[in-house]
Amino acid sequence: MTPLSDIRSAGVVGGSLGGLFQAVALAELGIDVTVWERSAGRPDDRGAGIVLQPGVAWFLSTFCGVDPDRISVPVTHRQFFSRDGRSHHTLMGQRMISWGAIYASLRDRLDSARYHDGKPVTAVTPRPGGVDVHVGGTAHQVDLAIIADGSGSRHRGLVAPEGAPRYAGYVAYRGVLDETTLPEELSTVFRDRFSFYDGDRTQFLCYFIPGDFGATTPGSRRMNWVWYVRADAAGLDRITTDGHGNAHGLSLPPGLIAPQVHAELLDSARTLLPEPLHLLVEHTPEPFAQAILDGRVSRMRKDRVLLTGDAAFVVRPHTAASAEKAAGDAIILFTALQQLPSLDAALEAWEKNRLDEGNALYRHGVGLGQRLGLNAPASASVG
Repeated sequence: MTPLSDIRSAGVVGGSLGGLFQAVALAELGIDVTVWERSAGRPDDRGAGIVLQPGVAWFLSTFCGVDPDRISVPVTHRQFFSRDGRSHHTLMGQRMISWGAIYASLRDRLDSARYHDGKPVTAVTPRPGGVDVHVGGTAHQVDLAIIADGSGSRHRGLVAPEGAPRYAGYVAYRGVLDETTLPEELSTVFRDRFSFYDGDRTQFLCYFIPGDFGATTPGSRRMNWVWYVRADAAGLDRITTDGHGNAHGLSLPPGLIAPQVHAELLDSARTLLPEPLHLLVEHTPEPFAQAILDGRVSRMRKDRVLLTGDAAFVVRPHTAASAEKAAGDAIILFTALQQLPSLDAALEAWEKNRLDEGNALYRHGVGLGQRLGLNAPASASVG
């Protein structure tokens, strides 16, 4: 058994899903965990949808005491559209959840005194036997530091200087809208379905996700859609610049899309998508967008500093595995710390397992993008 006296405290840099998975699991081991999150306040619950994968479901049930079936929406079939609007179905049961439902389950499980929002970490400094995490003018001494500050990580370079993600050459337009805003005949088309349309170098998919506070009854849910569209670097800059001329970099939050970009999105939807899908886009008042990135690292550990979640591997959303990967990072660390005879052995085994998993998902995502004709001839570093 790992002598947990060697790791009495842990500091988590970043309080989104990757950081929360780690914090909740480490707290279960009796470790004194502190999370520092750069953003202030709880995020809006109207985030995008996620396919509920087994690791996330197990984590929510085991560590949070949450029945994942109660905060997710079932689908019974996959529905594939052709350009003329016709569709065919295949039987395939899955469950869909929202980012907000996972976040709320994790955040509510963690003692609020452990979570400090609006507190950016300015530096992470290894020292013999531990790490100093610098927040404001204070250096907090911890036995283990976990960097979980996402794809745009400010601290990844301490462990993996070569790990900055690269733009893959296309964007995901996204929309989330209340089920009650959809015409009944349109809502019926997508009920109990995970719907897809694969066009010429494009893909569109949609499904229902929980509404406010994890509500899953018909009428209280939200529709979630994603549309992958190729865009060169100049196109990405244009898409992620808001109506006031402010550049947002790699993503554009809801409510900020420039009127001309929005008009072009609607025109493209009418031209390129089957009718039920372009109607979804037209009914979405605040579409948003994110750049699709590829990111991988050759190491996830330096002494007692670990990379986790998207701060390590950034995998394409086609894999439906980003949250699952982050949960896996936490589950494997929890298990290794329980079962292996020393802290070094536990961290070494954890790193090997997660590097193997991350590289496999990275290759899988790139391959899916290639089969869809979305990959750009060359990608560019974004960090």
